[in-house]
Amino acid sequence: MANSSILKDQINLKRSSSHVYTVSYHADWTVGPVLHGGCVAAAIHHAATTHLVTEPTLAALNQPDILTLHLEFLRACEARESTITITDLKVGARTSTLQLQLSQGGQTKVIALATSINLDSPGPTAATAWRLHPPPRPAPDFEAVLARRPDAHWLPAHLAGEIIPFTRRQLVLNPRGGFPVDGICDAWNTFLGGERMDATYLAMMTDCIPSMSDTLLRNGGLYDARRSFAKIEQWAMENPGVPAELTNSLKEAMQASIFNNTVTLDIEFKRKLPKNGVQWTFTRAESRMLEGGRLDLDVTICDQNMDLLCIARQAVLVLDARRKFRDGKAKSVL
Repeated sequence: MANSSILKDQINLKRSSSHVYTVSYHADWTVGPVLHGGCVAAAIHHAATTHLVTEPTLAALNQPDILTLHLEFLRACEARESTITITDLKVGARTSTLQLQLSQGGQTKVIALATSINLDSPGPTAATAWRLHPPPRPAPDFEAVLARRPDAHWLPAHLAGEIIPFTRRQLVLNPRGGFPVDGICDAWNTFLGGERMDATYLAMMTDCIPSMSDTLLRNGGLYDARRSFAKIEQWAMENPGVPAELTNSLKEAMQASIFNNTVTLDIEFKRKLPKNGVQWTFTRAESRMLEGGRLDLDVTICDQNMDLLCIARQAVLVLDARRKFRDGKAKSVL
């Protein structure tokens, strides 16, 4: 079993029968009346990996890792306990496939497919010429950043607000010069207090990114990367090396004109993480097109050596924000 973490403590996974689990929620995950999609993905990932090592037939196959995770977000998840029901669709010698259905109050909210594997299994390996393009700024001096010394290429920030409160545990580094290429946002992320990231954290981090729609539209929304960067840059001029302190509020969110609804999320894990996880991750969020309220979003996550950890793709609907906060209740957005 994986080591405990703040995230897994919040998920509070409990097995109620051989293929049925319950998960809690936490106020840290809330986006107004609903739950952050990345935290929901993390809960499903944690349920799947736990099932793989505790269900006797699957445990005997020694496939403890998730290779791919596909999620269909059917309805918004409310701030309440969820039930995850797992069906073993395929039990194979090399890979197995699980179907996971997350429900709340008897209503299906998310359906997922997870393919298991042993990432330590032997197989051919070869390098390719793939690189991020355009290349990101050089990696920061991580020790200097944590010691609050200024970095030549990255500016630190800390977001403590009412929307997605788990960000108060994060330190985010934004590239000096901002985001000059439309459709690309780079960042480095770490958790304060020595908290480290495992694969379940990576599932969450695939959705812990600026709002590409707000950034492309330059509308000054809460998660418009350019809006935030202007504040970070001004702060850094007066307080070099000290993280900029950012805030947000539910009142501000309710004034937004649009919000992003992830319809599907696909994650592929490229390598096994160290047993104690990783301290820093690099994230590139990239979109090819925002057209008629439909947005594609690719997310690439690397470790502090810029070795690829996972890739993800979201299909996003950009919708009228009044649908999210109307009447103070979580509603289906599809």
